[in-house]
Amino acid sequence: MPKKHILITAATAMELDFLFARSVEKEGLRIIENKTTQFTLLVSGIGSALTAFSIGKILQQHTFDAAYQLGIAGSFKDDLLVGSVVKVSSDIFADLCLSDNGKPIHEASFSDFRTPPFTEGKLIPDSALYKNTDLPEASAITVNSVTATAEKRTFWQQRYNPGIETMEGAAFYYACMKENIPCVQIRAISNFVGTGNNTWKTKDSIDNLASFFLSLYKF
Repeated sequence: MPKKHILITAATAMELDFLFARSVEKEGLRIIENKTTQFTLLVSGIGSALTAFSIGKILQQHTFDAAYQLGIAGSFKDDLLVGSVVKVSSDIFADLCLSDNGKPIHEASFSDFRTPPFTEGKLIPDSALYKNTDLPEASAITVNSVTATAEKRTFWQQRYNPGIETMEGAAFYYACMKENIPCVQIRAISNFVGTGNNTWKTKDSIDNLASFFLSLYKF
């Protein structure tokens, strides 16, 4: 039986360090292999533009049976505590608008964000990979700037009522869903949105993310 090929991507190397340590270089890629599966590791870069390019490029060059995006995220919810790990039930390009604080682009007359893979502007994974990943769910917004103030936090809560905030998730879902690749975004909470960078627990959250993923696949 041929091996499955799974893409594992994150915005930064630090979010994948726990896997890089187990990988080898093969034809210019970082690879982890076991008896049934080959895992390809990809650092996509920070933000939607870099992520869209990196993932779009590798999907054109290689065939994958499934894809994971791993990383940290900010929480909007009091019950989504720092250090917890979630899977993302939906994502949206939140600050892609017609004007500052204006109408979301999917509510405008353009059809791009109201046709598949979008559902009223949202990207909603519906694959067995997503359903079989045993984690609490959280909706997400993808933004180009980390939300740093309580005022902006309230704005996003009133507009989308999100669970978490990322800078790459919607780009990952869009690229994979356009290519019909089963996908799931897994995020560890590093901070509460709008509280300032000095409160982030980046290392602790990545450690928890690593523990979950290493228990999922026995590398």
